[in-house]
Amino acid sequence: MVGIIPKPAPKVPLWQQIAFYSAIILLIAVIASYFGLGYLEKKASEKIKNLEVQIANVKTEEEMALRRELFRKEQNINDFIVVLSKHEVHSALFLFLERICHPKVQFLEVGFSTEETGPRVEIPANAESYEVVHQQLMILKDESLIKGFQLRGINIGKDGKIGFNLLLSLDPEIFKFE
Repeated sequence: MVGIIPKPAPKVPLWQQIAFYSAIILLIAVIASYFGLGYLEKKASEKIKNLEVQIANVKTEEEMALRRELFRKEQNINDFIVVLSKHEVHSALFLFLERICHPKVQFLEVGFSTEETGPRVEIPANAESYEVVHQQLMILKDESLIKGFQLRGINIGKDGKIGFNLLLSLDPEIFKFE
């Protein structure tokens, strides 16, 4: 008859009951914390993504404004390049004439005109002799920027100098801005 009579259940000591219930409460708190932190992480990630999209939109608007400004400035530069490429420096004519003038020839005045065939210069001049006039014509003949020239109206002045008029057809390259 050994086991038929029910025996009273052994009493669990109080410290074990406290430890058991504390462990269960701690387990529930850990599981709740795990899911709570997961939820907060997702919410923070979504907030970060939204902020990144907003920052990207702000950058895009700023970049578009900068691109528009850059395009405007590029157009201004291109317009200036066109204007500058068509710009002619007429003062270069005087440096050119100084270079091709014989030392014993005196240019009295310069008349400048542009025609369909190109720029033309009319120059009344004085020289000491016919030989100097000939040397001046040889200088003009050898100059590559002179497309053609004419000698007009040779005369001997009262002072014994040879007066003549030169009509020069020039290459437009003389006036190019560099």
